[in-house]
Amino acid sequence: MYSGQVARSEKEIADLQRKAAGERERAAKERGGAVQKRGQITRNTSDSQRLGKERDAARAEEKAAKHESKAADFDRQASQKGDQLQRARANLARAEASDREKDERKRKQDLDREKRDLAEIERRRRSLQSAPAFEPHAIPWRGEPIEPSGRPPESSTLSDFDDGDDAAPVFDVCLSFAGEQRSYVELVARGLKDRGYAVFYDVDEQANLWGKNLTEHFEYVYRVASRACVMFISAEYAEKPWTKHERRSALARALEEDEYVLPARFDDTELPGLAPTIGYIDLAEIAPASLVDLLTEKLGEPQGTGG
Repeated sequence: MYSGQVARSEKEIADLQRKAAGERERAAKERGGAVQKRGQITRNTSDSQRLGKERDAARAEEKAAKHESKAADFDRQASQKGDQLQRARANLARAEASDREKDERKRKQDLDREKRDLAEIERRRRSLQSAPAFEPHAIPWRGEPIEPSGRPPESSTLSDFDDGDDAAPVFDVCLSFAGEQRSYVELVARGLKDRGYAVFYDVDEQANLWGKNLTEHFEYVYRVASRACVMFISAEYAEKPWTKHERRSALARALEEDEYVLPARFDDTELPGLAPTIGYIDLAEIAPASLVDLLTEKLGEPQGTGG
């Protein structure tokens, strides 16, 4: 707002100064004409001619005075506008300082939030290390002991699962990750859910997954039912059989839809089928809350109906 006021005032002042300069130029021209008329009067000039030239010179001087008066009026207006400009500039400077303070407070808040996230990740990591049996038993498909029973047939298509072209997505985003990175991913899942997104995160789906054919259901989730798939890439992710199955399902969808797979890297592990030219997020440089911010920007408004 204030920047617009400053710009308008500067333009108005420049216009008034231009008009004042034009009036002064016209006044100088009239005065020059008056001098010229009087310069034409000599001893040989008749009384009637002298009177005419004096009258012409007086009229020119009168016009010059009017132009000077207009110029002075434009100067007064410009001076008033100058006062307005100074006030607008002062307001703009205060507003910019306030914005900088807000930005600095937000930067500090984001930094504090990232520190809290990283502390929580470390706490969860230590908790998992102190109870190593939890992961394979509670979420068996994130551990190594259970092998998937097989993959859906190569001829399967989206229509094998689809409820119709206009069906709303079940999940806004599905998360594909290895159990070793759960402490980070859980913070991302919670942050997205807090913002109203329908998220496929395995811990929240245990009752729903109980008794299901997981091979078929994960094919549905990672290939059909989600708007996007965040693939948390790590050395462990590349090796586990169930994350391979999730990856294959997601990449099959990516063949038909650009920007479906959103890679997020814990390390530089290469994944078969994932082109190295696809843009990714480096998780070594970003905390979970910041990743939630980026995903919110990427996904737009929540659309998922939930599982």
